[in-house]
Amino acid sequence: MKLSDRDLALLDGAEGGAARQAMAALVQLGEAYDAPDMVDIGYAHVHAGMALYKGDVELIEATADQGARMVVPVSTNIANADMGNWQATGAPESLGLLQKRAEVAHRLMGSATSFTCTPYWAGHWPTWNMHIASIESGVTVFANSVLGARSNRDGFFAVYAGMTGRYPRFGLHLDRNRQPTHRVTVTARPRGTADFTALGYVIGTAVGSGVPLIRGLQARPSPDELDALGVGMATSGGVAMFVVPGVTPPYPDEADAPGLPEAEVGEADIAGVFDAFCTGAETGFDLVHLGCPHASFEEMKHYAALLSGRRVAPGVELWVTTSRAVRRMAQDAGLIAPMVAAGARVVSDTCPISCHFACSCSPDPKLGVVPPRLRTIVVDSAKQAHYVRDMIQCPTLFTTSELAVETAVTGQFQPRRRHNG
Repeated sequence: MKLSDRDLALLDGAEGGAARQAMAALVQLGEAYDAPDMVDIGYAHVHAGMALYKGDVELIEATADQGARMVVPVSTNIANADMGNWQATGAPESLGLLQKRAEVAHRLMGSATSFTCTPYWAGHWPTWNMHIASIESGVTVFANSVLGARSNRDGFFAVYAGMTGRYPRFGLHLDRNRQPTHRVTVTARPRGTADFTALGYVIGTAVGSGVPLIRGLQARPSPDELDALGVGMATSGGVAMFVVPGVTPPYPDEADAPGLPEAEVGEADIAGVFDAFCTGAETGFDLVHLGCPHASFEEMKHYAALLSGRRVAPGVELWVTTSRAVRRMAQDAGLIAPMVAAGARVVSDTCPISCHFACSCSPDPKLGVVPPRLRTIVVDSAKQAHYVRDMIQCPTLFTTSELAVETAVTGQFQPRRRHNG
C-alpha cells in the first residue's frame, strides 16, 4: 500500500503515540483489503464507549489519556444511558456515571458529544464525494445513498480515522463498488417511516450486501423516509448503499440497471414484515417506543401533534428517543411540553435496545444492572423490532407511528391493516 509522507510520519510517532497506533491499525486494515493507498477523510462518526460492555469505557478513556485528539469533525454514536437524566429511564446511577466518563473522554479528544445514531439530523452533513468513516450502519447507508459521501461500515476503525484524518481506499471509497448490483421494482405504495423501514427490510433480505437500484416509488421519499429505507436494508442485510434515481448522487431520474438480478416488492411483502414482528399479546405490552433511528425535528413535530391534548393510558410507558441536538430544537419550538403532558418520556443518548434493557451484553457485576423483564414492546420501526428480539429478548408489536400513538393512548394495540393495492 502506497503511503504519503504524512502517513509515514504518523507511523514514526510524529503526532504522538496514540496517532501512531491509530495509523498502524489503519495500515493493517488496508493491507487486509488490498487497498492501494489512503484517502483523506472529512468527518467521522465514532464509537461512544458503551458502559454496559466491560472495559469499553476504559478503552475510550485510555485512548484519550494517550493524547489522542480528533483532527477532523467527529460525532459520537448512541450510548447506554441518557446522560442528562438516566434516572427517568430506570437506569442505575452506577451505569449513568460510568457512561458520563465516556462523555468526558470524548470531549477531551475533541469529539462532538452527540451520542446519536442520526448525527445528520444534529448538523453533521457530509457532502458529495467526501470520504468519511462511520461505526453506525445507518449513518453509512444514508451518507452513501442520500448525501453522496463515501463510507464503509467501519467499526472502531472510525475512531482511528478521526484521529488521523486518513482511511484506506477500499470498499465504497472506490467508484467500481458504488455501481448497482441488483434491480428492485417496488409495486407497493409505502407511506411513512414505518412502511419504509419494512420496505428496506424486504430489500435487504433480497440483496444481502449488494447495492440495489430501486425503481417504482410513486413519490419522492422524504428525508425521514429515505433514512428509514436505509436502516431497514442495513438491518436485514449488509447493505451500505442503495440507489434511488434522482435522489442518490449522481444518478439521474432515468438511471436504470437492466440485466442485473431482479426483485419485486409488493404490498404483501411489506405487510409480511409487520406481521412477522407482531409476536406479542395485543393487550400485554409494557412499552411503546417511537424514534428508531433517533427522531428528526420533523418527526418530533409529528409526534407532538399526535399527542397534543391526549394522555397515555394507565400502565403504559411511552418513549420518544432523539438526539440531544434535536431535543434542544424541539424544546425551543415548544414540542416537548405536549409530549410530556401526555405522559411520554423524551429520551436522548440511548434507546431501548441500547440501554440497560439489553439482555445480550455482560456488564460488570459491580454496576448492579438488572435488565427488567418486559412482556412486549410496541415499535414503529423494523430495525427496532429486529434488535428487540435479539438484544432484549422479548416479543414485539410492529405498527405505524400514528397507530403506535393510538396504542399508547387507548391501551389496545392498533395494527397496520392497510392494503395499498
